[in-house]
Amino acid sequence: MKLFFADLHIHTALSPCAENEMTPPAIIKAAKAEGLDIIGISDHNSAENVVAAIEAGAAEGVTVIGGIEVQTVEDVHVLTFFPCVDTLFRWQDEVYSALPDIENDEKRFGEQLLMDSNGNVTGKLRTFLLASTSMSVDYVGKRVRELGGLVIPAHIDRPSFSLIRNLGFVPDTLLPCCVEISKNTSSGSAKERFSSIAGLPVIKSSDAHRLSEISAYTEILMEEASWEELLLALAFVGGRSIRPLDIVC
Repeated sequence: MKLFFADLHIHTALSPCAENEMTPPAIIKAAKAEGLDIIGISDHNSAENVVAAIEAGAAEGVTVIGGIEVQTVEDVHVLTFFPCVDTLFRWQDEVYSALPDIENDEKRFGEQLLMDSNGNVTGKLRTFLLASTSMSVDYVGKRVRELGGLVIPAHIDRPSFSLIRNLGFVPDTLLPCCVEISKNTSSGSAKERFSSIAGLPVIKSSDAHRLSEISAYTEILMEEASWEELLLALAFVGGRSIRPLDIVC
């Protein structure tokens, strides 16, 4: 077994609320500097920059898990990850179809930049990504599991866009693989505050929108940095484990 460090909630410059410095190669460079072995790319309601991040990560020995941070009809943020980009883009098509046809206002919200693995801008996404989809929390959980993905309610301790704050509990039908807490709390504090997460694995992530926010907030004990091993660690199989680092920022 080997100890790996992860940050599974990082935005690229595709998310309009993220800084334009969040290019795939810059993210990988920052991740390496922080000692990260695994990162999750999870832009708002889109996965358009995932392939570029995977390619940039492969060149530097950083494993990139591709995903989307979906905003549900209840204004809840849910991280959704998949083992292959084909399935991820199939899910992206469904997310896009559930978004309202609203054009992004760059002056108000920021640009939505499409990039290649070298950090070059290849275009901009027109559809506004910070809107809520028409998908419910229950539907997201059910559909992502059908597609073989992971369901992780994001930053459950926050006062906005949080499963706990908006719904008050973790629905039995959601069946998340774990829950995410923000860098602003500890796992012990979260367990005390939110009884509905008892028994669920907890991860901590940066939710980075700028390079300085990327850090090693979760440690994973497993054989290798892979999707299959991550699944086993989340299930605590064969001595594998996953643990948030209780560094409160």
